[in-house]
Formats: sequence, structure tokens, C-alpha cells
Amino acid sequence: MRCYDCGGGPSGSCKETVTTCGEGERCGFLERKPQPDLAQTKLSGNPSVTLIHHHPACVAAHHCNRVETEVVGDVTYTTHRDCCIGDLCNGAVASTAAPMSIVAAAVTTLAWLLPGLWRG
Repeated sequence: MRCYDCGGGPSGSCKETVTTCGEGERCGFLERKPQPDLAQTKLSGNPSVTLIHHHPACVAAHHCNRVETEVVGDVTYTTHRDCCIGDLCNGAVASTAAPMSIVAAAVTTLAWLLPGLWRG
């Protein structure tokens, strides 16, 4: 199965490439954020910023749609993995976010247009 992947670049960067996932893997998205007690990172000009990494990746099928705690280096993270089905299904926009935004836009547009049409 071919999927988008960040290519293992430095933390916070994503050079999205197409890769072939291994046996037992699916296309998906990985969201990793530090646990609350460690979530605040001091950055110049912004005293408290929570760093969340969200990117496309190949995901082992047994990790799909699960939330897990992982230790990377000396930081404990909460990691959520969402999977999708089909080649290149994990493009830059999360598969659940795009349809919901389209539905919201359609409902808003209809709510604005319909009263004017019915008044005649």
C-alpha cells in the first residue's frame, strides 16, 4: 500500500513523500503531544506553547485508532494514531476534518439562502 509519510525529518518539520508501507501497516495520521505536566515549552516571545506533532505516516495495523502513552527520550507523550483505507488516503488534510468542514459550510450556506428563496 502506498501512503504519504513525513520521511523521518527533524522534529516539527514534514517533507511529505510517498512511501510503500510494510506488511501489516496502513496509511494513517500520527498525532503526538507531550503529557500535560511537560506540555509547556519556553519559546522566546511566547512563554507557554504546547507542541503537537500531527503528520501522515505508515501505522502498524494493531495501533490503528488507539491512544497510547510513549516515552521518547526523556519526554512522555500521548500518541493517537488514526488509520484510513486505500492508497494515498492520508493526504495533508486529515480524512475526518475535511468532510466535516464541507458539511458545516453547506449547512451555513443553506441556512442563509433558503429563507430568502421562500419569501419569494
